[in-house]
Amino acid sequence: MKQVLSRSITLIPDTDPLDNQYLFQIATRVLSPIVVDLAELLKGFRNDRVEYKKDYKLWNDVYPGEKELELFQDILEKALTEKRKVHIMNCTLREEVQIIRELYERLGYFDEKENCFIVPFDSVPITIGVNIRNLAYSTKDYKSKRDSVCFIPPPREPWHIKTIFAAINSGVISTVDINDTETETTLLRDLLDTEKINLTKFSQVVYGNYREMWCQMGKTQEWKVTL
Repeated sequence: MKQVLSRSITLIPDTDPLDNQYLFQIATRVLSPIVVDLAELLKGFRNDRVEYKKDYKLWNDVYPGEKELELFQDILEKALTEKRKVHIMNCTLREEVQIIRELYERLGYFDEKENCFIVPFDSVPITIGVNIRNLAYSTKDYKSKRDSVCFIPPPREPWHIKTIFAAINSGVISTVDINDTETETTLLRDLLDTEKINLTKFSQVVYGNYREMWCQMGKTQEWKVTL
């Protein structure tokens, strides 16, 4: 079995090096004064006039992307004005990604040689994260999954998710929030099986980057998977 870390994969002593088993540390409850949760903020702006039970695709309008982006921009502007370090969780929009990408470019974090962003998490003013459910589901899933995908923020259009995956791999998105490894094992495995995220990048976004940002993890789980 191999232990997967943010920048390396090491063999665990006294285990079979050929067993294709991998061990990850996963943060499932992050406690930090720098965290601002868009999901919690959006709850105060629910649009009860939208009758989504008649057409589940309308759940996307109960907590519309326009309001999420407005909240995101307000958080960002206030944090930069007050020179506060902020980690914005549960981002879902490509517009949010583009804003942070442009900020990181201005700050000189893009490494042309590596073709990605090398972000100093201990000092960077703003970081953003996404929930695993907003990677796994899109508006295409409303018809088949109905109430089971009515979470906050809602699943967005596929082009947002495509941008988010690219942002994870390029270093713009720093974390993927996991709610519970037991109930979301399939979602975790799909990220690796589809090779949308490599092993060390996966370890970074579910655990390592939280540590580099000095976030306290109220709960950490070990996750073993055979690939």
